Amino acid sequence: MPSGRKRRTPPQERQVYGLTILHPSHPEIRRLQQDAVQPSLHGHKVWPTSFVLMDYLHHRGVPRQARVLELGCGWGLVGLVCAKTFQAQVTGLDADPAVFPYLQLHAQRNGVHITTRQGTFADLTLQELAAFELIVGSEICFWEELVDPLYQLVRHSIAAGVAEILVADPGRPPFDDLCARCVQQGDAEVLTWTMTRPVKECGHILRVVGAA
Repeated sequence: MPSGRKRRTPPQERQVYGLTILHPSHPEIRRLQQDAVQPSLHGHKVWPTSFVLMDYLHHRGVPRQARVLELGCGWGLVGLVCAKTFQAQVTGLDADPAVFPYLQLHAQRNGVHITTRQGTFADLTLQELAAFELIVGSEICFWEELVDPLYQLVRHSIAAGVAEILVADPGRPPFDDLCARCVQQGDAEVLTWTMTRPVKECGHILRVVGAA
């Protein structure tokens, strides 16, 4: 016989650093899943080290109204935190435009504006990179063929005057290769970041800084 205790229903949304994040079971997410073209490049959910980078930025801070580019933005949560908490001007770049309805749904729910752009890492010119002060990305170096374009983007960003680049990852071999190449240049470090609240996660952050 059943014990009589009611089974708990998982929450359909949660609050993380003041940001409302919708669960995949949320009716509005399910509506998008039914009505829109589905993401094809792993942009179908929130990836764990997004929280690692969000936690790092929460503790470290972002200059008010900074111009921020989120690479491989997916649902755009790192950029959304920058926009909501620090009033940053955020652009989300992703090769798959099917992620943008999910990003814009979260932007609407959180009362912020995010500019979106479809494109790859290699599409960004020096002039375009120069428009940003901070570049962020989480779990964007998961294939070996992404190492070269990401490394070139980092070097071009520094040459264009970008102040800082932050890339978070659980520690996949392609990410490790990217870190090794960047550290060789002398303007990068790799941080191990562990968080226990509001979620328990651990990851690595590649931090590359431009010339002062």
